[in-house]
Formats: sequence, C-alpha cells, structure tokens
Amino acid sequence: MRTVKEISDLTGISVRTLHYYDEIGLLKPADKSEAGYRLYDDKALETLQQILFFREFDIPLKEIKAVMENPALEKHQILKMQREMLMAKKERLESLIASIDRILFTEKERRSLSDRRWKPFMGNHNQRS
Repeated sequence: MRTVKEISDLTGISVRTLHYYDEIGLLKPADKSEAGYRLYDDKALETLQQILFFREFDIPLKEIKAVMENPALEKHQILKMQREMLMAKKERLESLIASIDRILFTEKERRSLSDRRWKPFMGNHNQRS
C-alpha cells in the first residue's frame, strides 16, 4: 500500500489532485490508515494510469468517470480504445514534427542560397591593389 504522497512522488500528480479524484469518486483509495490517511494499492495505480491516459486527450473528468464506471466496457476494451487514441495522437504529432522539419530545412536552404549569393562580393576586400 502506498500513501498519497508516495503516489504523488511516483506519478507526478499533485496530492491535491489525488484528493480531488477521491472527492469526486474517480479514484478511491483501497484503504485508510489508522491515522485516516488514504492508502492506494496496485489496482488503484492501474486505475490512475487509465485516468491519466484519458487526461492526455483533455477528456473531462466527468466523462472519464462515466467510461470507467460503465459496466459494458471491460478493462481490455478501455485499454484498446486508449491505444487507438494514442496512436492517432502520435500520427498527428509526427505530422506536425515533419512540417516543422520541412520549414527548418527550407529556412536553412534559403539562408544558404542567400549566403552564396553574396559570396562573390565578399572576397578580396582586404587586399590592396
């Protein structure tokens, strides 16, 4: 079992966010310590991972909760859906990267042509006739 602080350190999710997920019923702790601290098990970590996958696509928490609570959807189906969403995002990102690479290449070529255009005028100015 892990504390909220340990989960926060492990995932980078703030303690406040984890508390909020508990408050709205999205991520319930597996147990509470004698002192009343929330404790999370590996199953809760898996649930958090699924939540974070959905958050990657800016899906509202209310919708994430509805999907996670839908008895018709099995964990395998949810993971498959998340994978498809991630693959689509990957393709979009690769396309954006390729566009930036083309722009950078074009700028480099343009600069190189400009430099070559001025080269004939730049030589031998320091020599005296």
